[in-house]
Amino acid sequence: MSSIFITEQHDICDGEAKVLRTKQSKLVWQLRFYVKNEGKYFRKSLREKDLAKAQVKARQIFYQIMGRIDAGDKIFSITAKELVEGFLEHQNHRVSGGFITAERRRIVETYSKHFLDFVGENTKLDSIPREKYKEYYSFRKVENPAIAHTTLINEKTAIGSFYKWGLEKGFVVYTQLPLWSEIVRTHGHRNVFTKEQYRTLWTYINKWHKNVNDEASIYNRKMVRDFILILANTGMRFGEARQILWQNVEVKKGENKYPNVHITIPLEISKSGKRTGKERTAIGMRGDIFTRIKTYSPYTTQNDFVFTEFGSREAIRINTLRKLWKTIRAKSGISGDFTYYCLRHTFATNRLMYGKIDVYTLSKIMGCAVSQIEHQYGNIKTTEMTDYIPRREDDFGIFGFDG
Repeated sequence: MSSIFITEQHDICDGEAKVLRTKQSKLVWQLRFYVKNEGKYFRKSLREKDLAKAQVKARQIFYQIMGRIDAGDKIFSITAKELVEGFLEHQNHRVSGGFITAERRRIVETYSKHFLDFVGENTKLDSIPREKYKEYYSFRKVENPAIAHTTLINEKTAIGSFYKWGLEKGFVVYTQLPLWSEIVRTHGHRNVFTKEQYRTLWTYINKWHKNVNDEASIYNRKMVRDFILILANTGMRFGEARQILWQNVEVKKGENKYPNVHITIPLEISKSGKRTGKERTAIGMRGDIFTRIKTYSPYTTQNDFVFTEFGSREAIRINTLRKLWKTIRAKSGISGDFTYYCLRHTFATNRLMYGKIDVYTLSKIMGCAVSQIEHQYGNIKTTEMTDYIPRREDDFGIFGFDG
Protein backbone atom coordinates (compact mmCIF):
# COMPACT_ATOMS: atom_id res chain seq x y z
CA MET A 1 0.00 0.00 0.00
CA SER A 2 1.51 3.31 -1.08
CA SER A 3 2.34 5.76 1.71
CA ILE A 4 0.39 8.47 -0.09
CA PHE A 5 -2.83 6.68 0.86
CA ILE A 6 -1.84 6.24 4.53
CA THR A 7 -2.87 9.12 6.76
CA GLU A 8 -1.52 7.74 10.09
CA GLN A 9 0.22 4.55 11.29
CA HIS A 10 1.70 3.01 14.46
CA ASP A 11 3.96 -0.04 14.96
CA ILE A 12 2.83 -2.89 17.21
CA CYS A 13 4.31 -6.27 18.18
CA ASP A 14 7.92 -5.06 17.99
CA GLY A 15 7.37 -3.59 14.55
CA GLU A 16 6.06 -6.85 13.01
CA ALA A 17 2.68 -5.25 12.32
CA LYS A 18 1.06 -1.85 12.01
CA VAL A 19 -2.26 -0.25 12.80
CA LEU A 20 -3.03 2.47 10.30
CA ARG A 21 -5.60 4.76 8.79
CA THR A 22 -6.02 5.43 5.09
CA LYS A 23 -7.81 8.04 3.05
CA GLN A 24 -10.44 5.43 2.27
CA SER A 25 -10.91 4.13 5.84
CA LYS A 26 -10.84 7.70 7.23
CA LEU A 27 -11.04 7.44 11.05
CA VAL A 28 -11.30 3.62 11.21
CA TRP A 29 -8.07 1.78 12.08
CA GLN A 30 -6.77 -1.21 10.08
CA LEU A 31 -4.27 -3.97 10.80
CA ARG A 32 -1.52 -4.68 8.26
CA PHE A 33 1.46 -7.05 8.30
CA TYR A 34 3.53 -9.09 5.86
CA VAL A 35 3.17 -12.89 5.67
CA LYS A 36 6.62 -13.99 4.49
CA ASN A 37 5.77 -17.60 3.62
CA GLU A 38 3.05 -16.52 1.20
CA GLY A 39 4.58 -13.26 0.03
CA LYS A 40 1.47 -11.17 0.71
CA TYR A 41 0.28 -8.47 3.07
CA PHE A 42 -2.53 -9.33 5.46
CA ARG A 43 -5.03 -6.50 5.87
CA LYS A 44 -8.09 -6.34 8.08
CA SER A 45 -10.35 -3.56 9.28
CA LEU A 46 -10.39 -3.31 13.07
CA ARG A 47 -13.68 -1.39 13.06
CA GLU A 48 -12.38 0.87 15.79
CA LYS A 49 -11.82 4.62 15.80
CA ASP A 50 -10.13 4.60 19.22
CA LEU A 51 -6.38 3.93 18.83
CA ALA A 52 -5.89 2.10 22.16
CA LYS A 53 -8.82 -0.28 21.50
CA ALA A 54 -7.65 -0.80 17.93
CA GLN A 55 -4.14 -1.72 19.13
CA VAL A 56 -5.47 -4.31 21.59
CA LYS A 57 -7.65 -5.93 18.94
CA ALA A 58 -4.82 -5.82 16.38
CA ARG A 59 -2.41 -7.64 18.73
CA GLN A 60 -4.96 -10.37 19.37
CA ILE A 61 -5.53 -10.92 15.66
CA PHE A 62 -1.81 -10.82 14.87
CA TYR A 63 -0.84 -13.47 17.45
CA GLN A 64 -3.80 -15.63 16.46
CA ILE A 65 -2.69 -15.64 12.84
CA MET A 66 0.95 -16.23 13.79
CA GLY A 67 -0.22 -19.33 15.65
CA ARG A 68 -1.96 -20.59 12.51
CA ILE A 69 1.18 -19.96 10.44
CA ASP A 70 3.31 -21.87 12.97
CA ALA A 71 0.84 -24.76 12.68
CA GLY A 72 1.41 -24.85 8.91
CA ASP A 73 -1.88 -23.28 7.83
CA LYS A 74 -2.15 -21.02 4.81
CA ILE A 75 -3.58 -17.62 5.62
CA PHE A 76 -4.66 -16.66 2.13
CA SER A 77 -7.24 -18.92 0.54
CA ILE A 78 -6.69 -20.13 -3.00
CA THR A 79 -9.41 -20.40 -5.62
CA ALA A 80 -11.11 -23.61 -6.69
CA LYS A 81 -9.31 -23.35 -10.03
CA GLU A 82 -5.92 -23.04 -8.31
CA LEU A 83 -6.73 -26.11 -6.21
CA VAL A 84 -7.57 -28.15 -9.30
CA GLU A 85 -4.53 -26.95 -11.23
CA GLY A 86 -2.24 -27.83 -8.34
CA PHE A 87 -3.83 -31.25 -7.92
CA LEU A 88 -3.61 -32.07 -11.64
CA GLU A 89 0.05 -31.04 -11.70
CA HIS A 90 0.57 -33.44 -8.79
CA GLN A 91 -1.14 -36.15 -10.87
CA ASN A 92 1.24 -35.43 -13.75
CA HIS A 93 4.13 -36.39 -11.46
CA ARG A 94 2.27 -39.55 -10.45
CA VAL A 95 1.81 -40.47 -14.12
CA SER A 96 5.54 -39.95 -14.71
CA GLY A 97 6.31 -42.13 -11.71
CA GLY A 98 4.05 -44.91 -12.96
CA PHE A 99 1.63 -44.67 -10.03
CA ILE A 100 -1.41 -43.91 -12.22
CA THR A 101 -2.11 -44.04 -15.95
CA ALA A 102 -2.40 -40.99 -18.17
CA GLU A 103 -5.98 -42.06 -18.89
CA ARG A 104 -6.82 -42.00 -15.18
CA ARG A 105 -5.43 -38.48 -14.99
CA ARG A 106 -7.64 -37.43 -17.93
CA ILE A 107 -10.71 -38.87 -16.23
CA VAL A 108 -9.98 -36.91 -13.05
CA GLU A 109 -9.58 -33.76 -15.15
CA THR A 110 -13.05 -34.36 -16.60
CA TYR A 111 -14.47 -34.68 -13.08
CA SER A 112 -12.71 -31.46 -12.09
CA LYS A 113 -14.60 -29.53 -14.79
CA HIS A 114 -17.93 -30.47 -13.19
CA PHE A 115 -16.53 -29.43 -9.80
CA LEU A 116 -15.51 -26.02 -11.13
CA ASP A 117 -18.88 -25.55 -12.82
CA PHE A 118 -20.51 -26.26 -9.47
CA VAL A 119 -18.49 -23.97 -7.19
CA GLY A 120 -17.18 -21.42 -9.72
CA GLU A 121 -13.53 -21.51 -10.73
CA ASN A 122 -12.68 -18.14 -9.17
CA THR A 123 -14.40 -18.89 -5.88
CA LYS A 124 -12.14 -18.83 -2.82
CA LEU A 125 -12.14 -22.15 -1.02
CA ASP A 126 -12.70 -20.57 2.37
CA SER A 127 -15.91 -18.99 1.07
CA ILE A 128 -17.51 -22.31 0.07
CA PRO A 129 -19.89 -23.56 2.81
CA ARG A 130 -19.34 -27.23 3.63
CA GLU A 131 -23.06 -27.86 3.27
CA LYS A 132 -23.01 -26.66 -0.34
CA TYR A 133 -21.88 -30.11 -1.47
CA LYS A 134 -25.18 -31.58 -0.34
CA GLU A 135 -26.56 -29.93 -3.48
CA TYR A 136 -23.97 -31.49 -5.81
CA TYR A 137 -25.96 -34.58 -6.81
CA SER A 138 -29.00 -32.47 -7.67
CA PHE A 139 -26.81 -30.07 -9.65
CA ARG A 140 -25.37 -32.90 -11.74
CA LYS A 141 -28.73 -34.52 -12.33
CA VAL A 142 -30.09 -31.26 -13.70
CA GLU A 143 -27.15 -31.18 -16.11
CA ASN A 144 -27.51 -34.86 -16.99
CA PRO A 145 -30.74 -36.58 -15.85
CA ALA A 146 -29.39 -39.97 -16.98
CA ILE A 147 -26.15 -39.74 -15.00
CA ALA A 148 -25.20 -43.07 -13.42
CA HIS A 149 -24.90 -43.63 -9.69
CA THR A 150 -21.32 -44.83 -10.10
CA THR A 151 -20.42 -41.62 -11.95
CA LEU A 152 -21.69 -39.50 -9.07
CA ILE A 153 -19.73 -41.59 -6.59
CA ASN A 154 -16.58 -41.30 -8.70
CA GLU A 155 -16.98 -37.52 -8.93
CA LYS A 156 -17.50 -37.30 -5.16
CA THR A 157 -14.30 -39.32 -4.65
CA ALA A 158 -12.39 -37.04 -7.02
CA ILE A 159 -13.55 -33.90 -5.21
CA GLY A 160 -12.54 -35.53 -1.94
CA SER A 161 -9.08 -36.12 -3.42
CA PHE A 162 -8.80 -32.43 -4.37
CA TYR A 163 -9.52 -31.42 -0.79
CA LYS A 164 -7.27 -34.11 0.72
CA TRP A 165 -4.37 -32.85 -1.37
CA GLY A 166 -5.24 -29.26 -0.43
CA LEU A 167 -5.32 -30.27 3.23
CA GLU A 168 -1.86 -31.81 2.98
CA LYS A 169 -0.55 -28.63 1.35
CA GLY A 170 -2.20 -26.38 3.93
CA PHE A 171 -4.55 -24.74 1.42
CA VAL A 172 -7.64 -25.87 3.33
CA VAL A 173 -8.42 -26.83 6.91
CA TYR A 174 -10.56 -29.66 8.28
CA THR A 175 -13.51 -27.36 8.86
CA GLN A 176 -13.69 -26.70 5.11
CA LEU A 177 -13.99 -30.35 4.03
CA PRO A 178 -17.21 -31.08 2.08
CA LEU A 179 -20.32 -32.48 3.73
CA TRP A 180 -22.32 -34.73 1.39
CA SER A 181 -25.92 -35.81 1.33
CA GLU A 182 -26.76 -39.48 1.03
CA ILE A 183 -27.54 -40.78 -2.41
CA VAL A 184 -30.09 -43.46 -3.07
CA ARG A 185 -28.75 -46.19 -5.29
CA THR A 186 -31.29 -47.40 -7.78
CA HIS A 187 -31.09 -50.57 -9.81
CA GLY A 188 -32.81 -49.69 -13.03
CA HIS A 189 -33.65 -52.10 -15.78
CA ARG A 190 -30.71 -53.08 -17.92
CA ASN A 191 -31.48 -54.21 -21.43
CA VAL A 192 -30.41 -57.64 -22.63
CA PHE A 193 -29.63 -58.28 -26.29
CA THR A 194 -31.87 -60.93 -27.76
CA LYS A 195 -30.38 -63.41 -30.20
CA GLU A 196 -31.77 -61.39 -33.11
CA GLN A 197 -30.54 -58.06 -31.75
CA TYR A 198 -27.08 -59.41 -31.11
CA ARG A 199 -26.96 -60.86 -34.63
CA THR A 200 -27.97 -57.45 -36.01
CA LEU A 201 -25.23 -55.82 -33.95
CA TRP A 202 -22.58 -58.29 -35.02
CA THR A 203 -23.59 -58.16 -38.69
CA TYR A 204 -23.24 -54.37 -38.72
CA ILE A 205 -19.93 -54.06 -36.87
CA ASN A 206 -18.38 -56.87 -38.86
CA LYS A 207 -18.53 -54.78 -42.04
CA TRP A 208 -18.80 -51.14 -40.85
CA HIS A 209 -15.11 -50.47 -41.52
CA LYS A 210 -15.14 -51.75 -45.12
CA ASN A 211 -16.56 -48.63 -46.80
CA VAL A 212 -14.33 -46.25 -44.84
CA ASN A 213 -11.21 -44.81 -46.49
CA ASP A 214 -9.59 -43.08 -43.53
CA GLU A 215 -6.88 -45.28 -41.99
CA ALA A 216 -7.52 -44.07 -38.43
CA SER A 217 -11.27 -44.66 -38.73
CA ILE A 218 -10.75 -48.17 -40.11
CA TYR A 219 -8.39 -49.04 -37.24
CA ASN A 220 -10.63 -47.62 -34.52
CA ARG A 221 -13.74 -49.31 -35.95
CA LYS A 222 -12.00 -52.67 -36.03
CA MET A 223 -10.82 -52.14 -32.46
CA VAL A 224 -14.29 -51.19 -31.21
CA ARG A 225 -15.78 -54.18 -33.04
CA ASP A 226 -13.44 -56.55 -31.22
CA PHE A 227 -13.88 -54.68 -27.93
CA ILE A 228 -17.64 -55.28 -28.18
CA LEU A 229 -17.25 -58.97 -28.98
CA ILE A 230 -14.90 -59.52 -26.04
CA LEU A 231 -17.28 -57.78 -23.63
CA ALA A 232 -20.12 -59.98 -24.84
CA ASN A 233 -18.07 -63.15 -24.54
CA THR A 234 -16.34 -62.57 -21.20
CA GLY A 235 -18.66 -60.31 -19.20
CA MET A 236 -15.79 -57.98 -18.32
CA ARG A 237 -16.57 -54.47 -17.18
CA PHE A 238 -16.07 -51.64 -19.65
CA GLY A 239 -13.18 -50.11 -17.68
CA GLU A 240 -11.47 -53.44 -17.12
CA ALA A 241 -11.47 -54.37 -20.79
CA ARG A 242 -9.99 -51.00 -21.78
CA GLN A 243 -7.00 -51.50 -19.49
CA ILE A 244 -6.01 -55.13 -20.02
CA LEU A 245 -2.52 -55.77 -21.35
CA TRP A 246 -1.38 -58.56 -23.65
CA GLN A 247 0.37 -60.17 -20.71
CA ASN A 248 -3.07 -60.63 -19.10
CA VAL A 249 -4.42 -62.68 -22.02
CA GLU A 250 -4.11 -66.44 -22.47
CA VAL A 251 -5.86 -68.12 -25.39
CA LYS A 252 -6.72 -71.78 -24.81
CA LYS A 253 -8.12 -74.46 -27.05
CA GLY A 254 -11.59 -75.52 -25.97
CA GLU A 255 -14.35 -77.91 -26.94
CA ASN A 256 -16.34 -75.24 -28.81
CA LYS A 257 -15.94 -73.87 -32.31
CA TYR A 258 -13.66 -71.09 -31.09
CA PRO A 259 -10.76 -71.20 -28.64
CA ASN A 260 -11.43 -69.98 -25.12
CA VAL A 261 -9.69 -67.09 -23.42
CA HIS A 262 -8.56 -66.59 -19.84
CA ILE A 263 -8.01 -62.94 -18.93
CA THR A 264 -6.32 -62.02 -15.66
CA ILE A 265 -7.84 -58.85 -14.21
CA PRO A 266 -5.12 -57.21 -12.02
CA LEU A 267 -6.04 -55.65 -8.70
CA GLU A 268 -5.36 -52.11 -9.85
CA ILE A 269 -8.03 -52.21 -12.57
CA SER A 270 -10.48 -54.59 -10.93
CA LYS A 271 -13.50 -53.14 -9.15
CA SER A 272 -13.96 -56.37 -7.21
CA GLY A 273 -10.25 -56.50 -6.39
CA LYS A 274 -10.57 -53.41 -4.25
CA ARG A 275 -13.16 -55.29 -2.19
CA THR A 276 -11.58 -58.76 -2.06
CA GLY A 277 -7.90 -57.89 -2.32
CA LYS A 278 -7.55 -60.54 -5.04
CA GLU A 279 -7.18 -60.49 -8.80
CA ARG A 280 -9.64 -62.57 -10.80
CA THR A 281 -9.75 -64.42 -14.08
CA ALA A 282 -12.45 -63.67 -16.65
CA ILE A 283 -13.16 -66.71 -18.81
CA GLY A 284 -15.04 -66.81 -22.07
CA MET A 285 -15.15 -67.84 -25.70
CA ARG A 286 -13.71 -66.12 -28.77
CA GLY A 287 -10.02 -66.33 -27.99
CA ASP A 288 -9.59 -66.07 -31.74
CA ILE A 289 -10.45 -62.38 -31.56
CA PHE A 290 -7.14 -61.67 -29.81
CA THR A 291 -5.33 -63.45 -32.63
CA ARG A 292 -7.20 -61.24 -35.09
CA ILE A 293 -6.28 -58.04 -33.24
CA LYS A 294 -2.61 -58.95 -33.66
CA THR A 295 -3.05 -58.88 -37.45
CA TYR A 296 -3.84 -55.15 -37.54
CA SER A 297 -2.53 -53.66 -34.27
CA PRO A 298 1.14 -52.63 -34.12
CA TYR A 299 1.06 -52.71 -30.31
CA THR A 300 1.23 -56.35 -29.26
CA THR A 301 4.12 -56.64 -26.83
CA GLN A 302 3.40 -58.04 -23.38
CA ASN A 303 3.25 -54.56 -21.81
CA ASP A 304 1.00 -53.02 -24.47
CA PHE A 305 -2.71 -52.42 -24.03
CA VAL A 306 -4.84 -54.82 -26.06
CA PHE A 307 -7.36 -52.17 -27.10
CA THR A 308 -5.54 -49.10 -28.35
CA GLU A 309 -6.23 -45.87 -30.17
CA PHE A 310 -4.92 -45.42 -33.72
CA GLY A 311 -1.33 -44.19 -33.64
CA SER A 312 -0.97 -44.51 -29.88
CA ARG A 313 0.10 -47.09 -27.29
CA GLU A 314 -2.42 -45.62 -24.84
CA ALA A 315 -5.66 -47.46 -24.11
CA ILE A 316 -8.43 -46.62 -26.55
CA ARG A 317 -10.06 -43.38 -25.42
CA ILE A 318 -13.45 -43.36 -23.76
CA ASN A 319 -14.60 -40.62 -26.13
CA THR A 320 -13.76 -42.82 -29.11
CA LEU A 321 -15.72 -45.73 -27.68
CA ARG A 322 -18.71 -43.52 -26.90
CA LYS A 323 -18.67 -41.79 -30.28
CA LEU A 324 -18.57 -45.06 -32.21
CA TRP A 325 -21.21 -46.66 -29.99
CA LYS A 326 -23.45 -43.74 -30.85
CA THR A 327 -22.84 -44.49 -34.55
CA ILE A 328 -23.68 -48.15 -33.99
CA ARG A 329 -26.97 -47.33 -32.28
CA ALA A 330 -27.92 -44.88 -35.01
CA LYS A 331 -27.05 -47.02 -38.04
CA SER A 332 -27.21 -50.68 -37.06
CA GLY A 333 -31.00 -50.88 -36.87
CA ILE A 334 -31.06 -52.03 -33.25
CA SER A 335 -33.97 -50.55 -31.35
CA GLY A 336 -33.78 -50.03 -27.60
CA ASP A 337 -31.66 -48.14 -25.09
CA PHE A 338 -28.46 -50.18 -25.16
CA THR A 339 -25.09 -49.30 -23.63
CA TYR A 340 -21.75 -51.12 -23.42
CA TYR A 341 -22.80 -52.35 -19.99
CA CYS A 342 -25.69 -54.23 -21.61
CA LEU A 343 -23.10 -56.58 -23.11
CA ARG A 344 -22.01 -57.60 -19.61
CA HIS A 345 -25.63 -57.93 -18.58
CA THR A 346 -26.34 -60.06 -21.65
CA PHE A 347 -23.38 -62.31 -20.88
CA ALA A 348 -24.58 -62.93 -17.31
CA THR A 349 -28.21 -63.47 -18.27
CA ASN A 350 -27.44 -65.94 -21.01
CA ARG A 351 -24.84 -67.84 -19.03
CA LEU A 352 -27.50 -68.41 -16.40
CA MET A 353 -30.27 -69.14 -18.87
CA TYR A 354 -28.48 -71.12 -21.53
CA GLY A 355 -25.06 -72.05 -20.22
CA LYS A 356 -23.76 -74.73 -17.91
CA ILE A 357 -22.69 -72.32 -15.21
CA ASP A 358 -23.90 -71.84 -11.65
CA VAL A 359 -24.33 -68.52 -9.91
CA TYR A 360 -21.27 -69.05 -7.69
CA THR A 361 -18.90 -69.65 -10.60
CA LEU A 362 -20.44 -66.75 -12.49
CA SER A 363 -19.84 -64.44 -9.54
CA LYS A 364 -16.14 -65.36 -9.54
CA ILE A 365 -15.48 -64.78 -13.22
CA MET A 366 -17.55 -61.57 -13.31
CA GLY A 367 -16.10 -60.18 -10.08
CA CYS A 368 -19.30 -59.49 -8.18
CA ALA A 369 -21.04 -60.95 -5.15
CA VAL A 370 -23.50 -63.83 -5.42
CA SER A 371 -26.10 -61.63 -3.76
CA GLN A 372 -25.59 -58.99 -6.45
CA ILE A 373 -26.18 -61.51 -9.21
CA GLU A 374 -29.29 -62.80 -7.45
CA HIS A 375 -30.55 -59.24 -7.06
CA GLN A 376 -29.81 -58.00 -10.58
CA TYR A 377 -30.79 -61.18 -12.38
CA GLY A 378 -33.56 -62.28 -10.07
CA ASN A 379 -36.03 -62.28 -12.92
CA ILE A 380 -34.41 -65.50 -14.13
CA LYS A 381 -36.43 -68.09 -12.26
CA THR A 382 -34.94 -71.42 -11.33
CA THR A 383 -37.89 -73.25 -12.86
CA GLU A 384 -37.25 -71.51 -16.17
CA MET A 385 -33.59 -72.46 -16.08
CA THR A 386 -34.14 -76.17 -15.49
CA ASP A 387 -34.52 -77.09 -19.14
CA TYR A 388 -31.85 -74.73 -20.38
CA ILE A 389 -28.87 -75.41 -18.12
CA PRO A 390 -27.99 -78.78 -19.77
CA ARG A 391 -28.10 -77.31 -23.25
CA ARG A 392 -24.95 -77.17 -25.34
CA GLU A 393 -23.26 -73.87 -26.14
CA ASP A 394 -24.51 -73.75 -29.72
CA ASP A 395 -28.17 -74.39 -28.81
CA PHE A 396 -28.50 -70.65 -28.30
CA GLY A 397 -25.52 -69.55 -30.29
CA ILE A 398 -25.28 -65.98 -29.04
CA PHE A 399 -21.60 -66.29 -28.24
CA GLY A 400 -20.73 -68.40 -31.24
CA PHE A 401 -21.24 -65.96 -34.10
CA ASP A 402 -18.41 -65.80 -36.64
CA GLY A 403 -16.31 -62.69 -36.38
